[in-house]
Amino acid sequence: MDFLLNKKQREIIQTAREVARECLEPRAYEVDQKADHPRASWADVWNHGLLGMTIPEEYGGLGLDPLSYVLVVEQLAGGCTNTAMTVHMHSVVMRYIDSLGTPEQKAIFYPEIVDQGKLFGSWGSEPSRRGGTGSVQTILSREGDKYVINGDKHFCTMAGGAYRYMVHCNVQGLDGGRNIVMALVPHDNMGITVKGGWDTLGMRGTVSPAVSFNDCKVEDDWILGEVGQAERSGIGQIFGLGYAAVYLGAAGRVVEWFRDYVQSHHFIPDPEPMAKNVLIQKPLAEMMLALESARKILYKSAWMWEFNSDPIYRAVLAARAKYLASEAAIMVTTNSLQLLGGRMAQKRYPLERIYRDIRTCTLMPPSPDRCLEIIGKMELGLDDELLMLRHSS
Repeated sequence: MDFLLNKKQREIIQTAREVARECLEPRAYEVDQKADHPRASWADVWNHGLLGMTIPEEYGGLGLDPLSYVLVVEQLAGGCTNTAMTVHMHSVVMRYIDSLGTPEQKAIFYPEIVDQGKLFGSWGSEPSRRGGTGSVQTILSREGDKYVINGDKHFCTMAGGAYRYMVHCNVQGLDGGRNIVMALVPHDNMGITVKGGWDTLGMRGTVSPAVSFNDCKVEDDWILGEVGQAERSGIGQIFGLGYAAVYLGAAGRVVEWFRDYVQSHHFIPDPEPMAKNVLIQKPLAEMMLALESARKILYKSAWMWEFNSDPIYRAVLAARAKYLASEAAIMVTTNSLQLLGGRMAQKRYPLERIYRDIRTCTLMPPSPDRCLEIIGKMELGLDDELLMLRHSS
């Protein structure tokens, strides 16, 4: 299937590529070493109009469709996986606001991004839940004229860096299933406590420590939609498409770098560049085919996204894309390091950093086994089991 892009889409994707190569990539090493928020890179993304890519055009954004969106995220990831992942998280929050927010809320929140360049985080993971499964234990309850949040989150991406955090909460008194509601909490709100640090194998610039909420007060107009509406909308399934785009963008940059390296280097006594060796040519072909196959599924999934809003249907699309992108990205980075040898473990080369980033961010849920389970149940027509799986994840 060919995905024909119009002039506007091509121009936006080209802008993303230029930002990735000219602005993000030169900072990627420093972001990794410092394990700090890529604030300068966020500013570049905003200055080039990409921070509002999922904000509707009537509010000053680009209003990108899912296919254009994953193509932009893929380009950004070719420059810096950390920047691409955080921008993706932020952009999904914009979709929640678009779907669940009132006109009054959109008039408040969207200018914070379009005019001020702020980022919004999304915090759903919890210490007592494995891979996103289980009921949400962060509780939103009513106290007088306000709500309060109590509970613990971990993997809180952009903690201390984003302007608002979309906190996934269960409402007090409900049964603990997926009766969640989203609360957009300002970063400086009382009752938010960051716990521990963020010293990880990779994705170090996503800065995702644990956070506690202790009687954190929430205004009514910070609540998005009705209880359970976010889950019924299926918006959250698009997280998986963005993850896949990040994996493939980073792995695609590895292949480009690998190709350039083997064409310009040789080892004594062989006077020919490494590219002349069949032991390089065949693995490179395998890497290219793996990426091309995964891209086709990702692009098709993104293209089909708007044809059916059912959360189960979208969960299958996301599972297909995330599984193949994960497998392809891990294979590409692992094989590139192995083929080029021990010198690539040095930090003066980008391969070790991208390898660590991919190996870390592909751990995000759903796991490969869960992706395959989702796909298999759909293929076998086990709709009831898929519905149960949806309510447990």
